[in-house]
Amino acid sequence: MSPLAPQVSVTTRHAVSAYPWQAQSRVPRDGVLIGVNHLAGGAAFCYDPWECYAAGTVTSPNMVVAGQLGKGKSALVKSYLSRQLLAGRAAYVLDPKGEYGPLADRHELPRLTLAPGGADRLNPLDADPNDADGADVVLRRRAGLVAALAGAGLGRPLSPEERAAVAGACANLPAAPVLSDVVERLLDPTDAMAAAVSTRPRTLALAVRPVALELQRLLTGDLAGIVDGPTTVQLDPDGRGLVLDLSATFGTDALAPVMVCAGTWLQRAISAPNDRRQLLLVDEAWALLGSAATTRWLQSVSKLARSHGVQLIVVVHRLSDLHAQADSGTATRAQAGGLLADAETRVVYAQAPGERDLAARLLDLSEVETDLVTRLPPHRALWRVGTCTAVVDHVLSAGEVGLVDTDARMRT
Repeated sequence: MSPLAPQVSVTTRHAVSAYPWQAQSRVPRDGVLIGVNHLAGGAAFCYDPWECYAAGTVTSPNMVVAGQLGKGKSALVKSYLSRQLLAGRAAYVLDPKGEYGPLADRHELPRLTLAPGGADRLNPLDADPNDADGADVVLRRRAGLVAALAGAGLGRPLSPEERAAVAGACANLPAAPVLSDVVERLLDPTDAMAAAVSTRPRTLALAVRPVALELQRLLTGDLAGIVDGPTTVQLDPDGRGLVLDLSATFGTDALAPVMVCAGTWLQRAISAPNDRRQLLLVDEAWALLGSAATTRWLQSVSKLARSHGVQLIVVVHRLSDLHAQADSGTATRAQAGGLLADAETRVVYAQAPGERDLAARLLDLSEVETDLVTRLPPHRALWRVGTCTAVVDHVLSAGEVGLVDTDARMRT
């Protein structure tokens, strides 16, 4: 600096306004190591959602990870779960492509494979009689599941009358119900179900017949032999986690409904009283964001995770996946936006130039940050943790190379 140049003294509180990239609010250092932060001179970048919450950095533990294929988001998520497991946390994974087997083997997590005619079968209507959430929450969970399945199959949201009928059917099920019991009740409503919506049983049956028939089609088609009967496995709520392999349905119309059913079943584990911190990963979440009904379901899971102190991690390819339903109506657009709002940790790998303006709007990026997200090299991401910003190179340990599917650039 020239000796004649004016000198200005400012506090660290005000320096952030003058030098936003160098004087950011600090993310707590107590957490698993992620990599190195380029905005902090290559210092180590650590992250833990619960430490961030305790420090007031975020008000929600949830995370969204977005990035094009081959940019490193899969390596990040797998190594992050592995490091959290080493720290004593529990991890539950919805694995649409069957990529988390090495993680399950490394940490001795149970691995269930859901496939038509397979040995494993889940009943998404399972509920513990002593469920900590209470009967009302279990009822809402079941009704939300059925509405998501039917709405996705019909390609439209359910009408108020249909939703009321679904709620009434879920309130009039046997002690250990399966999805076919819901179909039977919708096809033959009780007097109490009809009276609740001021109509007659036959009139109500005709009004909800499309919903009943679509559920019946799913149970005899896409979901047959997967979620259409009693559960054949035992979930340990005190265990270290679970990997649900859904790869048999990947690339088919069955993927979204199977993800909804499996996710609902897993909610029993994350809602049970547990001193262990828990993480729930929904990979390939774009499959759910293609329907208004399943988007609404995923947002409900986001709210549940937050209320139970569970970190929900949603992985998408493009930020536009979160706006997939923008043309379907303002309510659905709000649901997708609400999902992002509930995730105060956003990890963005390189986005296509066409995503530039959307990234700026969704993430409230500065002009410099917006330019950056279209030019990031592989394995470097923009992290937004609350109001804190970091540009982080993800680093793998030698022992993690075999855990993730990566390329030569990452190994070097």
